[in-house]
Amino acid sequence: MNSMNLRTLLFLLCTLAFLPEAGAEPVHFKALVIDQAYARATAPGQEVGVVYLTVENTGKTAEHLLSASSPAARSVTLHSTRMSGGMSSMHHQAAFDIPAGATLELHPSGLHLMLEGLKAPLVEGKEIVVRLTFGQSGAVDVPVPVRGLGAEPDMGSMHHDRMR
Repeated sequence: MNSMNLRTLLFLLCTLAFLPEAGAEPVHFKALVIDQAYARATAPGQEVGVVYLTVENTGKTAEHLLSASSPAARSVTLHSTRMSGGMSSMHHQAAFDIPAGATLELHPSGLHLMLEGLKAPLVEGKEIVVRLTFGQSGAVDVPVPVRGLGAEPDMGSMHHDRMR
């Protein structure tokens, strides 16, 4: 390999190292845009997993995420994480509200989808499907890439602990 090809290869590798982690394309469904979906990889034998994503409501009326399901798990429940006295605790939620013009953000230390009774470990680099059921819009299947154990969302577009 000549020095020009080697320099070009090194440049490309360095450039790729700083690109954001690839994820699934946004899912456009009626007045909703589901984006930044990912699940964290799990260890063998682990029975629960977690999914994070955003849901933008571009419509003129409020929407509600009522439930979720996945072939990857026995059940999927809506949860919130709350801090109290330095301890975090999870709480089941009946639904997640998405006001008109707002974005629902599911992220670590906040709202999330809990995959319970995993049928197999979630493996980094693989993909699962999660069906989201909304009150007005109905159900949509969302591809969810599995990221490494310490994966975090794309921080450039997230606004933690609030809807925008």
